[in-house]
Amino acid sequence: MTLSLVRNELSRFLAAPDAEVLALRGKWGVGKTYSWNQIVADANRRNAISRERYAYLSLFGISSLDELRFSLFEQSVDRSLIGKQPTLETFQKNAGQLSMSLGRKAWKLASSTPFMKSVSPALEAVSFFSIRDTLICLDDLERRSESLSARDVLGLVSLLKEQRNCKVVLLLNDGEDGLEDFEKYREKVVDVELLFDPTAKECSEVAFQNAAPLYQSIGKLSEKLEITNISTLKKIERLVQLVEPKLVEFEEELSNQIVHSLVLYGWCHYRAGDSLVPPLDYVQKIGYALFGLGEKDDIPDEHKAWNTKLHDYGYQVTDELDDVLANAVRTGYVVDAAFDKAASEKNQQIVSAKATGSFTQAWRTYHDSFNNDQEVVVSTLYESFKVNAKYIAPVNLNGTIRLFRELGEDEKADELINLYIQVRADEPELFNLSEYSFPGDISDKKVREAFHKAYESVAVSEPVKDVLLRLAGSNGWSDKDEIVLCGTTVDEYYELFKSEAGDHLSDIVNTCLKFGQFSNPSERHKQISDNAKEALVRIGKESAINALRVRKFGIDIEGGA
Repeated sequence: MTLSLVRNELSRFLAAPDAEVLALRGKWGVGKTYSWNQIVADANRRNAISRERYAYLSLFGISSLDELRFSLFEQSVDRSLIGKQPTLETFQKNAGQLSMSLGRKAWKLASSTPFMKSVSPALEAVSFFSIRDTLICLDDLERRSESLSARDVLGLVSLLKEQRNCKVVLLLNDGEDGLEDFEKYREKVVDVELLFDPTAKECSEVAFQNAAPLYQSIGKLSEKLEITNISTLKKIERLVQLVEPKLVEFEEELSNQIVHSLVLYGWCHYRAGDSLVPPLDYVQKIGYALFGLGEKDDIPDEHKAWNTKLHDYGYQVTDELDDVLANAVRTGYVVDAAFDKAASEKNQQIVSAKATGSFTQAWRTYHDSFNNDQEVVVSTLYESFKVNAKYIAPVNLNGTIRLFRELGEDEKADELINLYIQVRADEPELFNLSEYSFPGDISDKKVREAFHKAYESVAVSEPVKDVLLRLAGSNGWSDKDEIVLCGTTVDEYYELFKSEAGDHLSDIVNTCLKFGQFSNPSERHKQISDNAKEALVRIGKESAINALRVRKFGIDIEGGA
C-alpha cells in the first residue's frame, strides 16, 4: 500500500467517532513510527482527531499487564500536547484528575505521590480507570518482555475499545519473532489492517521533507539504491552532516561526489548482511572490475548482481578520498587531516580539469558507446592523461595502463608511466605503496616497479646513522626507513659501527638487530639484521676484546649469531 493510501486511511481513522482498532504493519525500519507521528501531528493541527487525549507507548521491555496499564496512564496527555514528551507536570495533572474523580481521600493520596517509579501502589492500582475516550498508539509489540503475552496485550486492547471507547493503533514489524499470538487472535480484535510498504521515493520524501538541497540530494541518490529504511536514511544524513561544514570550500562537483559515495557506503554498511547489498569491503576493493578490466575468472552470480547495482548507481572506482569516507562510515567520525588532504587534492584535480579538459570526461569515450572506435578512445585518453597527469590519482593511472595493455598499446602505457613518475616526482610519498589502503589496486607490474624505484631513490637520501638514532627506543618506523636500512651494505655497517663511540653505539646496534627478532620477519627485515650481524662478526674477529664486546649483542663470531 502506498504512503498516500496509508495517510488517507489513517486520517479517516483519526477523525471517525467510533472506537476502532487499527494495525499498521510493515518491515522494520520503513518508517511506520516516523510516519505515524507526522500524520497524527498533522491531523491534530487540523483539529481532525475525534479524541481529546492521546497516549503513545512503546512496549519494548514492558513485562506485565499492570506495568502496561500504568504506563498508559503515565503517557496520557491532552491532545494539544501531541508531539511533546509527558512531563512531571502532565503526570501530576493526570493524577489530580483521577483523584478528584475518585474522591477526597484519593486526592490526598495523589497530592503526596512522588513521580513515576515511587508512586503509591494505591494510585498505581486505580490509575488505569482514567484511560477512556483516548487515542492510543502501541508500538513494538514484538519487543515486549517474554513475561507479557501478545494475547494479554490484545485482550487489553479489546477492553479499551469495547468498554473505554478508545481508538487503538498497533504498529507491528513484520518478520519479527513474537507475533504468533497476534496472528492467531487478530481477527477478533483488529478492525482495520494496513500494510505499510512505501516506495524508495516515498521514504526519501518522508525522511527529507522540506530539507535543504544537499539533503534532498541524499533522497534522490537513495532512490537509485531503492533504500526503503528510514533508519538507514537518517544515519546516512548524519554522515553527511559530519562533512557538510567542509564542503563550502570545495567545487560543487566534489561535494556531489562526496555525498554520492557516502550514500552508497552508508547503505552497504548499515544494511550489512542483506544478500542484495554489496558489502562495503567489496565496494572498496572493486578496483577496475566495473570497467571490464578485472580478473577473467568466472564471476559469482551474487557479484554480478552487485556490480549491476553499482553500475546503475553510477559508481566507477574507489579513490583515496573514497577510502577516507568509507573509514568514516565504519567508525562514525571523520579524521580531519586525512579528509582535508584527500579532498583538497581531489578538488585541485577538478579545478585543473575545468581548465584543461576532464580526464574523467575522456573516459566517457570508453563507457558510453559500442562503436568500433579503439583508436579514438586510446587517443582521447592518451592526450588527456598527458595534460592532467599532475592531478590523476595512482588508482586511475593503473586503470588507464590496464586498459591500454588490454588493447595492445603497451608502448603508450609505458610512456604514460614514465611521464607520471616525472610529473609527480615532487610527491615522493605518492609512490609509497605500503601506505595505500588497498595496494592491490595498483596491479600493473611496471607501475609497481616504477613506484618502488621512485620511492627508493628518495628514501636513501637520509644517512643510515640518522635513521638508526631516530628509531632507537621506538616501536615504529616507516617503509622509507626500511629501504634505507635494507640498502645499507655489510661494509657500510662495519664502517658505521667502527666509527661510533659512546652510549648511543648500543642503541644503533640493537636497532639493527631487532629486525631479525620478529616472529615473522620480512625479507627486508632479514636483510637488515643479517648485514648488521655480518659486520659485527667481522669486528669480533679483529681482537679478543672485540669478540667479548660483540658477544654482548648475542653474536657468536664463529657461527655469526
